[in-house]
Amino acid sequence: MPRTRGMSRSSDAASASGDEPSALLAAAERMVGQIEALVAEMAALRQDNQRLRGELHAAVALMERAGAAFGDGIVPRRRAVAPSANGARRRGRPRVPGRGRRGRATPPEVTSQVIRAAIGKLGVATASQIAAEITRSGAAVNGRAVRFLAEQAGAQISVGDDGQRRYSL
Repeated sequence: MPRTRGMSRSSDAASASGDEPSALLAAAERMVGQIEALVAEMAALRQDNQRLRGELHAAVALMERAGAAFGDGIVPRRRAVAPSANGARRRGRPRVPGRGRRGRATPPEVTSQVIRAAIGKLGVATASQIAAEITRSGAAVNGRAVRFLAEQAGAQISVGDDGQRRYSL
C-alpha cells in the first residue's frame, strides 16, 4: 500500500476560485481516507507479526526438542522463570545460600597482616602499589580490597599531592 498523499489539481483550482469550504472538505476527506488506510495496514502488520512470533516460538521449541533428543548435553536456553513471593518475575542467577551477592573477591590468603607486611616493605605506598606487590607474591588482589584491608589493619592514611591516598604504618 502506498503511503504517499496524492495531490490533485482540482483542490488547487478550487482554492484559487475562492471556494474554500469545499477545498478544506476535500483535504479532510483525503486525510481521513489515508488514516483509514494506515489503520488497516497497521492491523495487517500486527496480524502478520503475531503469526511470525508463533512460527518463531515453534522453531525454538523444535530446536530445543532436537537438542534434547540428540543428547548433546546442552541445556535449553529458554526456561520458565518462577515468580517470586510477590508475584514478580525474578531475573538473573539464582542465589547460593550462605553467600553474599557475588561472593568474596579477595583471596582468603590476603589478610590485614599481609597488607601490613606489604606496607612495611614498601614504606609509604598507594593502594595500587601495595596490590601490585601482593600480586607479585602470588595472590591476585586489587586496590579496592587493599584500601578496605589497610583501614582494618590500622594503617595511617594520608592524601598525597596528586590526590591519591598513601598508606604507611
